Amino acid sequence: MEFMKKVNEISKFVGKTATETYNTVADKSGKLIEDAKLKLSVSEKETDIEAIYEEMGKTVYDMYKKEEDVGKAFEKECKKIDKIKNEIDEMNKKILYNKGLRVCANCGEVISTESVFCGNCGQKQKPVKIKEEKKASKEKEEKVTERVCPQCGLICTPDAKFCNKCGYEFK
Repeated sequence: MEFMKKVNEISKFVGKTATETYNTVADKSGKLIEDAKLKLSVSEKETDIEAIYEEMGKTVYDMYKKEEDVGKAFEKECKKIDKIKNEIDEMNKKILYNKGLRVCANCGEVISTESVFCGNCGQKQKPVKIKEEKKASKEKEEKVTERVCPQCGLICTPDAKFCNKCGYEFK
């Protein structure tokens, strides 16, 4: 009887450790995937800016040829570029945040998110605020980890109502 009790304790420990390891790996790989997606989005946004620059150049030339004033014609296009650059800045901020880093608001040095003061300039830092996308926050809410049976230690699927091995009812 003592032997079975030890086997159950070991199974529970191994199951818990395996689940924790899986969750850690899943979290890290999720961050890598998110970083890759963000970097791809940044690249696409930079391509959008280049297209706007090109269109602006064509418009300036056309207006010049017609001997028109070229000054105010680009305010709308410049605002588009500003908006895209702000989106790129936010994506770059998320990439750094996923690595536990951020940029000092005063000197631009890359520092830890845990830093209260910048190691380069000594400026006190404000807490990091990352804009969450609605889609990403919904995915986090839906994320459920596996269930570990407290009776036998078996790792079961998140939606399991009973343990496949011993029949324990999850509550």
